[in-house]
Amino acid sequence: MESKTCNNASTYTEWSTYSQNLNTVIDDLSRNAVQGFNTSSSGQSPDTVYGLLQCFGNASVAKCSDCSRQANDVALRNCGNDIGVKVWMDECFLRYDNSNFSSTLDTTFQLLENSNDVSSNVQGFISTTSSLLLNLSQEAYISRFAVGSANYSTSHKVYGLVQCWRDLSIEDCKTCLLQARKELEQCCSPKQGARAMSGSCTVRYESNPFLLDVVESSPSPSPSPLPSSEASSPHPTTSTSLAHAPSETTYEPKSSERCGFPRELGLFQQEQHFIFSLEELAEATENFHENQKLGEGGFGTVYKGRTKDGKEIAVKKLSAKSAQANEQFMNEVKLVANVQHRNLVKLLGCCAEGDERLIVYEYLPNKSLDTFLFDPDNCRLLDWQKRYNIINGIARGLLYLHEDSQMRIIHRDIKANNILLDDKLNPKIADFGLAKLFSDDETHIQTSVAGTYGYMAPEYAMRGRLSVKADVYSFGVLLLEIVSGKKNTDIHVSQGMETLIEWTWRLYRGGNTLEMVDPTISEECPQEQALRCIHVGLVCVQADAKLRPPMSDITVMISNSSITLPIPAKPAFLTRSETSTSGILSVNETSITETNPR
Repeated sequence: MESKTCNNASTYTEWSTYSQNLNTVIDDLSRNAVQGFNTSSSGQSPDTVYGLLQCFGNASVAKCSDCSRQANDVALRNCGNDIGVKVWMDECFLRYDNSNFSSTLDTTFQLLENSNDVSSNVQGFISTTSSLLLNLSQEAYISRFAVGSANYSTSHKVYGLVQCWRDLSIEDCKTCLLQARKELEQCCSPKQGARAMSGSCTVRYESNPFLLDVVESSPSPSPSPLPSSEASSPHPTTSTSLAHAPSETTYEPKSSERCGFPRELGLFQQEQHFIFSLEELAEATENFHENQKLGEGGFGTVYKGRTKDGKEIAVKKLSAKSAQANEQFMNEVKLVANVQHRNLVKLLGCCAEGDERLIVYEYLPNKSLDTFLFDPDNCRLLDWQKRYNIINGIARGLLYLHEDSQMRIIHRDIKANNILLDDKLNPKIADFGLAKLFSDDETHIQTSVAGTYGYMAPEYAMRGRLSVKADVYSFGVLLLEIVSGKKNTDIHVSQGMETLIEWTWRLYRGGNTLEMVDPTISEECPQEQALRCIHVGLVCVQADAKLRPPMSDITVMISNSSITLPIPAKPAFLTRSETSTSGILSVNETSITETNPR
């Protein structure tokens, strides 16, 4: 079976920019479909091409790939060079256009029907089909795909398939499937088989088996309550045999490992429910809907979710197309599962299915420190006492990582974006994708460079020499940012073209240190406490790593006013041009990927 809709409003020419972008999108859709689904885009307006591939849940990986190529052939053969095309096949749906349609509900249906009518027990067939498709739809709201069969007489069955595309929200999925069933009831209910197909979902029933995956099972449990529009269905609910088709892309952890880590590592002894399924996390985040997005970084996107028992969670979805995604996933889960501290974000679990890698954390309602600190309105919510508590909490978290945890850990990416705040604005260090383990007898290692411009210690950024003093440097930068409310990466902090560190050093040398305190808190700020924090920040960013104190000393310096502070030497003024010569640059201030040190 094949069906298509061609957009004849406009066309593209062979070898045009649009044609080249289309080839890129089609190739990406076929090669990188995860769990039988992929969206892709290529090019700049007005030649941008957006594409979507959705294979049906009963299609294997090989069939999905073959179907995508066949669908493209159908598009070219029947629609020529039309800008936009929709193609429905037996095992997949392909769409491309010059406007972004991703996550947008489409209820314009194509209808196909069997030419033959049911010859016996017509009313029983209609009623059973309606109940079957209703039951399957309820299951598909969460799983996005369901197949099943039901008896409408002692010797006859009806078979059904229901699917929503994976970019659709749960509510839009409900709307699409409800409309599809209405379309089928109005046009085709006496027919032996029919399909309703849109750009967002499909519903199909047949009196003959068309799915090898449908098997007999015990009757399905009673469905959960429906919205009022569906609860009024005139057809009684019947027992339905449901079976999800196996997927070749599903990652099933072996008995000896979970999320890719051997049990011998002891990572999961206290977390019996550590492993989440992709289906669970899709349901919790409304299929990773844009409205659930909490933030986005160099290695993936974080979504807010809610589990079935009502617990709020944060789900970090690593970029499936990133070459480092699996490495970051393994590193972060391995490290965070082994550390517990009030100032470290708590890991709740992980998911590894197909190419998807997701990490589940406790949900912290106030997001990250940068959303307060660098916002002209939100910064007023951070009075001096809150900022002072945040500084102390970050210091204690780093002290635990460096000296008190069962593993010595260097974070490598301490910055405001990676400090999360709970409901009381207590800080928790997050994002351990770049973290490195150190043995007790190691003082430093030579490694490739990864981190964020403006926060990397000079010896690490320029020579790849990594030690705990790299985190100390990053902490010093962050401390100065918290006190001043300004980013170190802003090159015009004061009237001159200076970084925050350069500006602070100039004020310190001139005896005007307090001028760098955030004006929104300067009047209420205890001068002695503020001066001590700024002084500690300058001690942490000294150019010579050997002069920077360990976190154990820093925590005491911040909290104990009777401790005499060392005189800071000149800090490292690392310029953007210096870092870029080493290939170390993050223009959007997210974490950069591994690069070779100079």
